[in-house]
Amino acid sequence: METLTLTEQYYICAANSSGKLSSINSYGPAGAVAAGIMDLALAGIIKISRSYAETETEEPMLPQYLSMLYRDIQNSRRGNLRKVMESYVMALTNKKYGEYLDMLLNELEKKGAIRREKVSGLFGEKTRITVNETVKSGLLERLSSSFDGECTAEEIGEDMMLLALFLKKTGVLRRCVDAGTYRKIASKLREGRKLPKNKEAFELIDHVEEIWLLLLTAAT
Repeated sequence: METLTLTEQYYICAANSSGKLSSINSYGPAGAVAAGIMDLALAGIIKISRSYAETETEEPMLPQYLSMLYRDIQNSRRGNLRKVMESYVMALTNKKYGEYLDMLLNELEKKGAIRREKVSGLFGEKTRITVNETVKSGLLERLSSSFDGECTAEEIGEDMMLLALFLKKTGVLRRCVDAGTYRKIASKLREGRKLPKNKEAFELIDHVEEIWLLLLTAAT
């Protein structure tokens, strides 16, 4: 399978049994858009300073959903990330988020991580999303084994460290792993935060989390 971005891994882990993200208090949409911002920042395509971002002068080659998000940041006044996220998850309609999610699902479908099919229901035709359980199980197994008792924080790969951190920050981790594994991951994340190699990434996630929490507070 092709490499999955943080956003794609987040969706696979956070999707419910119906293959959807919870929209309670904008939780699911905010998490998916925040993950997209993190992907852009970690790739060096945007530079975040608190709740603002500076973009490159030329748009790089990106998956469609990240390209859409990148252009919105680029066109936003001073790269205001909070305003960008609000336009996705707190607008009067969910049109923009729907487009973003559809592009994300297209990418996941191309990579074999989900399957979409039209089914008939009581209120007409709807789309059923099925997450590939082999992909999801493999991802969660890799996550858990990366944080087992024999590994030090220094030995954990950046991709798993960041996925675990993002899942924990957005409240998803507790339902992805058992209690013992959760405690191990939480402990290793505390150790990982102190490592110089993780400093920039952890700071970026803190900035994105700050915006995400502001949106959740405003939505309640």
